[in-house]
Formats: sequence, structure tokens, C-alpha cells
Amino acid sequence: MTDTTADLGQQVFRLVYRSHTTMGSANRPAELEEIFEVSRRKNHDLGLSGALLVWQDTFVQVLEGDEARVRELYATIAADQRHQQVETLDEGVVSARAFGRWAMAHVSDDEGADLPAARGAEATDAPHATPRLEDRRQEMLLDLMREYADPDIRPL
Repeated sequence: MTDTTADLGQQVFRLVYRSHTTMGSANRPAELEEIFEVSRRKNHDLGLSGALLVWQDTFVQVLEGDEARVRELYATIAADQRHQQVETLDEGVVSARAFGRWAMAHVSDDEGADLPAARGAEATDAPHATPRLEDRRQEMLLDLMREYADPDIRPL
């Protein structure tokens, strides 16, 4: 966890996207571990925060920070061969960061996750990812990410 709350309460740009991974299931845990390690370091250096939900072959990611930096990172992600069918779900200026405590929160039901992908009573099967929600805004955004993990859900 990296605290990027220095500008908490100030308007920031937020982008939410969904993609499907091309990573094979056998190598995925090691590749994801590397992605989180590198992303957390780089995002911290860039003053970005966010969360990455990993659900089966689907990623839903929230990126928050300076608009130019968020868009540059998103372009890099969209060009990354580990992603396909990258689509923007939502973007715009918001009143505050939802994930200001994380350079990149890991949202899944896997061991080592920061936040559970399952909701409510379903999350009891993932005690390692006990919810540590900051506020109602974060909870609502996580719920939206969970909904967007369903490939049949279309952006508003």
C-alpha cells in the first residue's frame, strides 16, 4: 500500500477501463505479481492511484491522477500485448480520489489481494482480503468495477 493522499480532496481525473487478458492461466499469478510490483512503483512516482480488479480473464482498472499522466498510462496499457478488447468505461474529473491510499490496489479473491472481488457475504470466503474501505465513494466504485467485470454489462 502506498499513500498518495497528499491531494485527497482535490479534483482529479479518473479513467475506468475493462480489458481481457491474453496471459495464460498457468503463468498468470507470477505475471500479475510482477505487474502489481512495477505498477505500484511507477504509479507512486507519477502521483497516480487506482485499483485493478482481476476476475477470471477480465481486468477492470481505475486510474486516478493528473489527466495527462493517466491518459499516457492508459495508452501504454492499451498497446500492451497482455490486453485485448480494451474499452473505456468511464472518464472525467471527480471531486476526490477513491483509491488515494493505493498506488494500485489489487482487487480479487486471490491470496494477497488488498480488497475482495466478491461482495458482502460472498467475501467471507476471502478472509485475506478483508475490506478496508475508506469511504462510501470507494465502496460504490468497487461495486461498479465488480459489475463491469461481467462482459455482458455495457458502459453507460
